[in-house]
Amino acid sequence: MHSGPELFACLALAFLIGAVPFGFLAVKLLLGRDVREVGSGNIGATNASRCFPGKWRWVAFAGIYALDFLKGYLPVALLMPRVAHTDDVAWAGPAFALATVLGHCFTPFLGFKGGKGVATFGGAFFALEPLAVLVAIGVFFVVAALLRVVAVASMALGFALALTVVLREPSTAFGARVFTSVLAIVLAFFLVWTHRSNIRKLLAARRQRQSEALS
Repeated sequence: MHSGPELFACLALAFLIGAVPFGFLAVKLLLGRDVREVGSGNIGATNASRCFPGKWRWVAFAGIYALDFLKGYLPVALLMPRVAHTDDVAWAGPAFALATVLGHCFTPFLGFKGGKGVATFGGAFFALEPLAVLVAIGVFFVVAALLRVVAVASMALGFALALTVVLREPSTAFGARVFTSVLAIVLAFFLVWTHRSNIRKLLAARRQRQSEALS
């Protein structure tokens, strides 16, 4: 069994891997711009891709999203098994997942202001609950197609993932898999918090439409 200090050092490394701001770096290195001065100011794939022209927007979105996904997946899938004893995996996997998501959302490389965590959340959980992530991605695309609002689709992804984690095997959801289930539920609400500015904008737009309809 590996020592506690080694395990926690690797958790810190997972946080730093999650903290790599790929959206910021892509825009800065390829376009010489600061993505924090564009659109919502967020460093995630959706806002960063807005900096790119034409068809390159979708290429940039896919590339940045994939990198943010991988930085969530790799620490959980590859780093965690090297330092966690078999008996510790039940809590160590979720701990590494949480570290990567927190790293993305509160990156020390940009003054502890990062992205909203959707892609990194999905990548981290793909190493823990791949079926739940696939279901959640399906829900994302359905909601996005129906409502055409990425923020709402992203929040729907979080709750779909948490629900699938629990319902996949209810007998172990709050037993052997309790750490994974609790983290999925917590992160689903955390995604709502990271999208709070989007929620305010959607509510303001709705009030504006209602006001125009009454005038």
